[in-house]
Amino acid sequence: MTRSIFKTVGSVSLGLVLAFGLLAYPTTVRVLAEDTESSSTTEQTEAQKKEAELKKTTAENLREQVKKEREARKAALETAKNAREDKKLESSKELAEKLTEERLELLKKLRDGEYTKKCRAAAKAEATTAINAVIARLEQDLAAVPSNTTVDQVRSQIKNGIIGKNHVYVALLPAVRGMCASDRIIGLIDGKLKTLVDRLKADGLDTTTLEGLLAQAKTSAQAAYDAYKKIANDPGASSYKTDLAAAKAKLKEAKTSLSAARDEIDKLKELTSSEDESSTPTSR
Repeated sequence: MTRSIFKTVGSVSLGLVLAFGLLAYPTTVRVLAEDTESSSTTEQTEAQKKEAELKKTTAENLREQVKKEREARKAALETAKNAREDKKLESSKELAEKLTEERLELLKKLRDGEYTKKCRAAAKAEATTAINAVIARLEQDLAAVPSNTTVDQVRSQIKNGIIGKNHVYVALLPAVRGMCASDRIIGLIDGKLKTLVDRLKADGLDTTTLEGLLAQAKTSAQAAYDAYKKIANDPGASSYKTDLAAAKAKLKEAKTSLSAARDEIDKLKELTSSEDESSTPTSR
């Protein structure tokens, strides 16, 4: 076994560790903080450490922004509740506008920033399409707020439109993140892991078990991707909770198979190490 094989095995093992970091399942934007956890392995490079620090800063800034917006929203809601009767409509409209604007601001940042950075080009394009569709609906909602003539109309728009049709925090964001996590697994299997399998085969090793595990992982990851994509394209569906649970289960299956593949790679690595040691002449 050549040194290049060992190098490839090492880099793939690290890639698997990093891929697992994307598999955590969020329900609100607060869990973006999960992305701040970097690999603790000694194989982590300085570049990866810097990237982890950048992700940590980005996540913390985003979390702080969401916290401030949540506090401002609560204040606006209290103002609307306590407003005089002749001011309730105006206060309700202000609340509707605030709810819409904070979602628009968040979606535009996530679309253009870290949230889809780990997606490959095709997956990023599909995630962006889903996000843009929600942005378009919210912009229409924002433009329609002034035309409401009663408090009940505003409440209906908030419940059935701004929140109900989009479910930004509880459906769209987890779905987009799940798309990127699933796509990264597929990319890892089709890229570095395929190269590794080909080299192991060329060296005469039996990769049947490894290939089977990778095939299972890819199938599950693709199923998860498709399920998350469906949710992202229709985040207002009443079934979004059960759909997310099903997508999460498929992603977990992919993670399990990928973990087993990592164990198989370690076994092959030990086997090649033993073969190299036995073929090395003993020093006299």
